Amino acid sequence: MGFSITSTTRLNHSSRPETSTSKTRTVNTVDPKLLRKETITSALITDVWTVWTTNEGVTSFLAPKANIKLEDNGAYEIIFDPEAPLGFRGTEGCKILRLEQMKTLSVEWKAPPQFPNVRRHKTHVDIYFERVEALTKVRVEHSGWQWGEEWDEAYEFFDHAWDLDLARMQQRFASGPIDWSKPYVPAWLGLRATPIRNHVPVETH
Repeated sequence: MGFSITSTTRLNHSSRPETSTSKTRTVNTVDPKLLRKETITSALITDVWTVWTTNEGVTSFLAPKANIKLEDNGAYEIIFDPEAPLGFRGTEGCKILRLEQMKTLSVEWKAPPQFPNVRRHKTHVDIYFERVEALTKVRVEHSGWQWGEEWDEAYEFFDHAWDLDLARMQQRFASGPIDWSKPYVPAWLGLRATPIRNHVPVETH
């Protein structure tokens, strides 16, 4: 099952607009701090929609536990660390902002506890689903970023984390649900110096 992950990150590390452009970082005059990822899978769009919008689907690739109520303003709580103290397990308290069946899922999001100042502010994640011939494209856009050192660090964390999440989605369709006792990390991503998720053990393949 073939797949690809395309990364576009937009981040200014100071209040001054960036003038340089690199392969993965460009300037967006509308939203200068937007994190965008996309991937293409041969899975059916109905199956891809299901893994993002149901408890069973999310726990098969994104996190060990979830609390999702698929309706406007319904819960969208992704529990990355079920053993952590209550309130520090994941995106507790986050809700669904907008739904368009098989097309768009918009939700609130929280940074992990290692970014306490950022975690107090919910960000915004839009997930777009598109059928492209016999394939399905998934695009993630993470917005709502503020300025400051901790915000930049959280942004870099999610730049890596969304790559991992989309790779795990691909692995779920290729080989079945993720084993959370030794969660999958692709070798090309596991070689990065920055930890992807520091609250779960990882095993590269």
